Amino acid sequence: MMPSHKPQDRYKAVWLIFFMLGLGTLLPWNFFMTATMYFKSRLGPPQNNSGALTEENRDLFATTSSPPLKPNFLNSIFNNGMTICAMLPLLVFTCLNSFLHQRIPQALRILGSMVAILLMFALTAVLVKVDLDPIAFFTLTMIQIVIISSSGAILQGSLFGLAGLLPASYTVPIMSGQGLAGIFAAVAMIFTIASGSELEQSAFGYFIIACGVTVISILCYLVLPHLKFYQYYQQAKMEPVGEWEAKMDLIRRGMLPKSYSFDTSALCHTSSWVVLLSSIYFCGETEAQKGEGTSSSSQKPGTQELEGTSVGGENSAKSGEEGGMSKASTKNSPCERPSIIAILKQIWVLALSVCFIFIITICVFPSVTAEVQSTIAGTSDWKNYFIPVSCFFTFNVFDCAGRSFTTLYMWPKKDSGWQLPALVVARIVFVPLLMLCNVHPRKNLPVIFHHDAWFIIFMMFFAFSNGYLASLCMCFAPKTVKPSEAEAAGTVMVFFLALGLALGSLSSLLLRVIV
Repeated sequence: MMPSHKPQDRYKAVWLIFFMLGLGTLLPWNFFMTATMYFKSRLGPPQNNSGALTEENRDLFATTSSPPLKPNFLNSIFNNGMTICAMLPLLVFTCLNSFLHQRIPQALRILGSMVAILLMFALTAVLVKVDLDPIAFFTLTMIQIVIISSSGAILQGSLFGLAGLLPASYTVPIMSGQGLAGIFAAVAMIFTIASGSELEQSAFGYFIIACGVTVISILCYLVLPHLKFYQYYQQAKMEPVGEWEAKMDLIRRGMLPKSYSFDTSALCHTSSWVVLLSSIYFCGETEAQKGEGTSSSSQKPGTQELEGTSVGGENSAKSGEEGGMSKASTKNSPCERPSIIAILKQIWVLALSVCFIFIITICVFPSVTAEVQSTIAGTSDWKNYFIPVSCFFTFNVFDCAGRSFTTLYMWPKKDSGWQLPALVVARIVFVPLLMLCNVHPRKNLPVIFHHDAWFIIFMMFFAFSNGYLASLCMCFAPKTVKPSEAEAAGTVMVFFLALGLALGSLSSLLLRVIV
């Protein structure tokens, strides 16, 4: 594409919108997870929750010497039910989005998903103030989780597909926004413990903030189509690369008005747009050489040929077939829907890489890492803050840092061969390192790394590598395929990301037993 015609992203508006959309993708769900103790309190036996949040979080995040209260049945199955209701729809709808995104308009997928998430969190906030039977509350909550997870899967896949149309650096703000969502949730958890607020008050605040962020995300998406930088790459998606470059060159030479745009619907019915553009191009060269005397006469055939193609392009189609251009031009037709299998053959290494990254991450975080106990806390308050700070806050901060670092430096490069997969596989070393920290209860493995500092250092590198390598994979995949296939490549990558989350969750059950 001609650099002189490419608009600039003024004030980084498109970048900031994608950052906000990334934040809006995960922040509501992270706040939902942070309010786990509120949901359990609604399912357990009646109790006074005032000022009891510190004790509840101590039971959740740090193993104490005194056993917790015996929960009822709904309370005991809540975490498992939430995992199943979140992971299965995530995997199913991410898969469906990979195949159906071409049949459902982009705006409907994105706006519909965000509106569904907004309605679910508004309902969740209302239910905080409504007394319900535990069975009814449990059922409603599981239905909400299914809808939120399904909508989130469609939203995330559509956003990464949308970002795939733009330069690779525009996938980074989505990843960074998602990382920042984790930081906000961890900070909210810490402040809630420090303040000793009531469970219902804290949960209501979480849900209202989630609604606010979702509304802002919807407004940002509505603004996006009106920005010239975004319009430029949207149009590039609709036209083949060769046609786009030739069109820009013709405009630069003054042979076509700047407002001119090719009729892609007409081009779909002819196989000779390459011949068409070539004839106009060489016609222009001849005009320049012949001078003004023959300019008007030589320009007429080119104009007639262009008009003829807009109507049907029968003559140029015949010449294209005679010249052997029919097969090549049909292959690049803007109306041809990209094949998911063909795309997967081009990006399978990156797809498996991002899947393996999240298998390694989720198999130990948080199922193993949240069970680590401090060896230096004693009876101090650090015992209450150890897991929220050293596990959740540390992971989210360094994960976000890794995602954002790709805006400054990208290594390995897109065409670096097996260097990126090698680094992805090397992350498996963090699994035994974290399992050998002071995890309790434990039955089989010894504790090698006793001190809190070891655990924090491992978490820092573990989280940074997760964010950095995942961001590289998500950035490179849409740029490995043709521009018209970039959106489909993004949705395929999100499916493998979701597959990694699901497989990691299953693996975590086995690893926890091994410890």
